[in-house]
Amino acid sequence: MTTKTKTKKTLKDTLRKVVASTRRTAVSKTTKTKTKTATNSSSQKTIPLAKDLYIDYPSNNEQVYCGHYCFRLGSPSNISWLKISINGGPWQDCRNANGYWWYDWWNFTTGNFYAEAYGCVDGKEVKTAKRKFKVVI
Repeated sequence: MTTKTKTKKTLKDTLRKVVASTRRTAVSKTTKTKTKTATNSSSQKTIPLAKDLYIDYPSNNEQVYCGHYCFRLGSPSNISWLKISINGGPWQDCRNANGYWWYDWWNFTTGNFYAEAYGCVDGKEVKTAKRKFKVVI
């Protein structure tokens, strides 16, 4: 292998690492577009909405009545990792157990909320549409 070929390969590997590291941080401010994709305005990265990744609980427009809630998320496909955001807040890691992904939510107040999930399904980064729900304590 020539020095020129080695340099090209090293440059490509470095570029891949930089892109991979910015993907994870660039997702925190995504918004839904009419074409059913999510776009981050700072990086213009498009994250497709998942067809097979879903928020199981709470269901759409459900009312939650307790001081602790456990979100249940799932997919018939292979999920490598999954995060959830509530009302556009920071992405929180979900845990995998019993064939589903879970997120325990504490210390919330009465009000209207929405949740969205973001993860890696079958090797592709995807997210769910926003799921609206209401908390009544």
